[in-house]
Amino acid sequence: MSGTELAAHLPLLGGVLYLPACQSSRSNRELAPGWLVARADLAPLLQTEELRASSMIGADGPREWIDCLDAGGAFCARLHLLPDTDYLAWDALLACGTPLPAAPVCPGEVACKAAIAELLCFRTTRLASLKVLDTLPLGRLSSLGRGIARDVARAAAVDLAPGSGA
Repeated sequence: MSGTELAAHLPLLGGVLYLPACQSSRSNRELAPGWLVARADLAPLLQTEELRASSMIGADGPREWIDCLDAGGAFCARLHLLPDTDYLAWDALLACGTPLPAAPVCPGEVACKAAIAELLCFRTTRLASLKVLDTLPLGRLSSLGRGIARDVARAAAVDLAPGSGA
């Protein structure tokens, strides 16, 4: 799935936990034609060429996330499903991609070298003939969602952004 296809689906998800790659981990590719980002840390989403869905069972139940990888297979960003995320939109996002053959799982194969963890909602707007990927602060969040966000941020060794509801 291309970054532009991903960006078009992100607003449907509602609240998610977003972990963008560290600046040093990001490639300096230009954005897709016709797109802008309102914040520099959203650019990795538009550089996405592949989504890799993963899941695990934690103490508080199942956890699911998507790693966004660029054309070279480098980590761009991670999106975590929360109890407050629209599950149907999450499934539809994954269904829009082209499935690839399952690759052997190697621990640490995709390292989440994130700069920060932030609870947010995505939105797209238009600015003249350009599409703009932007965010909105996450409104209400369940206590389970807050707990999962704190645990994920701690496991990724990053701070949960102030104002992220946790």
